[in-house]
Amino acid sequence: MLILLKMNPINEKTLEHCETLSSAAKKKAVSQYLNIRYAEDRRPFTAYPLKLCSYLTNQYIQPYHYKNLLDLGCGRGDFLHAFAQCGLEVQGLDNTSTDKNIFPETIISSEIEATTLPFKENTFDVVFSKSVIEHIHNTDVFLSEIYRILKPSGMCILMTPDWKAQFKHFYDDYTHVKPFTQMGLSDVIQAHGFTQVEVKRFRQLPFVWKNPNLHWLCDLLSFFPEYFKKYTIVKFSKEWMLLSIAQKPQK
Repeated sequence: MLILLKMNPINEKTLEHCETLSSAAKKKAVSQYLNIRYAEDRRPFTAYPLKLCSYLTNQYIQPYHYKNLLDLGCGRGDFLHAFAQCGLEVQGLDNTSTDKNIFPETIISSEIEATTLPFKENTFDVVFSKSVIEHIHNTDVFLSEIYRILKPSGMCILMTPDWKAQFKHFYDDYTHVKPFTQMGLSDVIQAHGFTQVEVKRFRQLPFVWKNPNLHWLCDLLSFFPEYFKKYTIVKFSKEWMLLSIAQKPQK
């Protein structure tokens, strides 16, 4: 015997209520995530942000005489502050701020994955985003918005974990949603109209930026057992990043 169950259709108010609850839960989780992820016992303040930002400024930003920069997904502001120390005019944006903002630079609280970021077209010389694109569900909207807010000839600098090197640990961060390979990242950036696209594997070890011939040492250290990742040089010998540099065409 076939029994038909009569189901009450979901009305608009119920849908709106569910969406409100989902949005509130996400906002609360994101806020807690930042406080957990950037807790000082897990992420102590170091000299690394200034070293990286100085390197990127000298290598890619200064030659074009860029002046202003947006740090998109700036977290607690370590790299935002470092770029300011390098002499750039900076703004930061993240979904929510941490409980303690220790740096003087202003961080705008706004949804990173919003259809439209809260900036006018052609606003920034540089958009920098480190370890963010792997958290983004809609990569196309993210890159389209970066393209829109960049000035003509402006530069997009993205950094993300290299899936080839970090696939075993990529989802240790539960907010990661999309991994990238060197080819995949290059292709999607070009698909959104950027030119002069360069995507390279990048170790977060300043001594190899100055002495690339020392990569052989890092290659050797990368074979050390996981236990030795407690040592920074071993950890970042194993965990390659992808560094992408791209420009918005001059119209």
